[in-house]
Amino acid sequence: MEFLTKKLEILMSSSIQDEFKVFKDELRKLNIEVQKVVKVGNGSMDFHEVFYKSPRYEEVKSIYVQRHNLDSMIEKFKQAYH
Repeated sequence: MEFLTKKLEILMSSSIQDEFKVFKDELRKLNIEVQKVVKVGNGSMDFHEVFYKSPRYEEVKSIYVQRHNLDSMIEKFKQAYH
């Protein structure tokens, strides 16, 4: 059972990385550089802090996102940066 749990964690981790790769790629198109993504929170409230550098600001900014909200966050960035 422990093996299956580890395998599931690995699969979920790669799935999360894939989702954030799309997020990063979309922001890159807007000239926004995602510097790092850090998981925060526990399993039931799975948030990620995204640190990014935008041409609008000198300093690195961060936002908190949930995986299921990545698409809506991309849309918000597109609205703000177009």
